[in-house]
Amino acid sequence: MTVSILHFEAPMMSFGAPIVSEEGRIQPYPALSMMTGLLANALGYDRSEAEKHERLQQGLSYAVREDVPGEKIVDYQTADLGQPHLQAKGKRDSVAWTTWGHLDQRGSGSTDTTNIRHREYWADAQYAVALHVDGMSADEVREALVRPERPLFIGRKPCLPSERLFLTSVEAESLTEALQNPKTIPDGVMPRRLWRESDDGTPVTDARDWTNQIHVGERRVEEKEFP
Repeated sequence: MTVSILHFEAPMMSFGAPIVSEEGRIQPYPALSMMTGLLANALGYDRSEAEKHERLQQGLSYAVREDVPGEKIVDYQTADLGQPHLQAKGKRDSVAWTTWGHLDQRGSGSTDTTNIRHREYWADAQYAVALHVDGMSADEVREALVRPERPLFIGRKPCLPSERLFLTSVEAESLTEALQNPKTIPDGVMPRRLWRESDDGTPVTDARDWTNQIHVGERRVEEKEFP
């Protein structure tokens, strides 16, 4: 099969794990939902087009290679929701800080305070992703990533890539084999780890129910030393 190779390199990138309260944790490889959202953004899908996101997610398979490990850093973020123009007139009008560009109306809570968040990032890391999408040719994947409908980012909007995400396409029997192809390894880089979907892996819940905006299901991901 033809496998598309993506190169992730950025001053900061975020492979989001489940968020608990104000703590935004990361994991060592990108989640299925993140990869789906990245490609959907490149294709110009609207957030409301849940069925298109679901079909894309169901047809997407990938493996990840860590080329340069990143340093974990924590960003301390605040938003003063106590400003007069943000004050709620009652409980039903109270607001909360969100990540989709507007204040969220909530049924309880107080806005007369500073909203605090901690967000983790990988700094100065490099990864390679072997990607295959059922129903899309490698040329279509390349076109979407080289000429995306919207600007692309790696995990969160502040995480802009240092260069184009699409690297090359290779013929391979498997995603793992594609990542072992010397053509996909930058000069001077000695890859460290690899993640792939496998029956021998650890169960993870990183698929997204795009209608209800929650993570669902289970798949197994194996981590191994490279190669």
